Amino acid sequence: IFVSILCHTIPGSTLEVKRWRMSPLNGNRYPPAVNILEKYKIGKVIGDGNFAVVKDCVERSTGKEFALKIIDKAKCSGKEHLIESEVAVLRRVKHPNIIMLIEEVDTPTELYLVMELVKGGDLFDAITSSAKYTERDASIMVYNLAGALKYLHSMSIVHRDIKPENLLVFEYPDGTKSLKLGDFGLATVVEGPLYTVCGTPTYVAPEIIAESGYGLKVDIWAAGVITYILLCGFPPFRSDNNLQEDLFDQILLGRLDFPSPYWDNITDSAKELIGKMLQVNVEARYTAQDVLSHPWVTDDAVTDNNMKTEVTGKLKTHFNAAPKENDTAAGVTVIMVSTLLLGNLFFILLAKTDDIIEINFQ
Repeated sequence: IFVSILCHTIPGSTLEVKRWRMSPLNGNRYPPAVNILEKYKIGKVIGDGNFAVVKDCVERSTGKEFALKIIDKAKCSGKEHLIESEVAVLRRVKHPNIIMLIEEVDTPTELYLVMELVKGGDLFDAITSSAKYTERDASIMVYNLAGALKYLHSMSIVHRDIKPENLLVFEYPDGTKSLKLGDFGLATVVEGPLYTVCGTPTYVAPEIIAESGYGLKVDIWAAGVITYILLCGFPPFRSDNNLQEDLFDQILLGRLDFPSPYWDNITDSAKELIGKMLQVNVEARYTAQDVLSHPWVTDDAVTDNNMKTEVTGKLKTHFNAAPKENDTAAGVTVIMVSTLLLGNLFFILLAKTDDIIEINFQ
């Protein structure tokens, strides 16, 4: 059993998570949960799932606010690998555009994760609640996401569930904002081709559907879908009848369209970038560094046209873009499962587009 605490070093220096091993010979050898209660004042529930509940909390000694994720071990029996993988990744990552793990305490019945608290809602909240929303704003959001992906991919970590709900808005004391990537429930280290079918249907890459083996660039595909949505309010691949089979057929074909009038005032530079990110051919698809270097992201070709009315209108039509109470990254959530036969491949994916599941084929 490992327990980690965040050690604050000299101001401005790197934060370091230190760990020590404890022998679980009996329950008394675990650090008691009361230590969490002594150190933090626990508040209201701000998110929940099948395995975990997330509450806000305040560090008593400093008054700093955090999010406390409490994972019920009994409820995740048989899915321990998902939790272990998520925590293992969180221990490694330290980046301004990724939600940080602050402290963890393991007990016989629960795992407590103290996380950075992000109050600004998700990506859609940022758009719908803003007074003005422009291409420049969208490009900054894509820059934040690409920066997080470049960092993860440099460590051979693939997130596998890049979507607007997992991109949270952090507001700094000076009023500036940036995105932070959360929910690492499906993240894993890439050591060779992956074959697990997982993700959220709207954002899933064609190579995942084709079960041809995939790697880091599935995150770039998802980021390309998000970039498209940021500029028009609806996804590039969609089914008029809400049929997943139709959606997957469109994703596999990868035919990109920028319909009028929704794209009439969007720059060609933005469209070119999206085309590079949504390449079905993985080798031709951009890397995170390519995205960061593109003129549309570097501000060289970005306009300040106000798109808020058009984009928010479509977001409300195609997504549940109403303000949400849950402003933090929740755990792995599995609510409703549907099955789909596509060619010779049997898919099991969630009927709700905002949920995720992981399936290993034997």
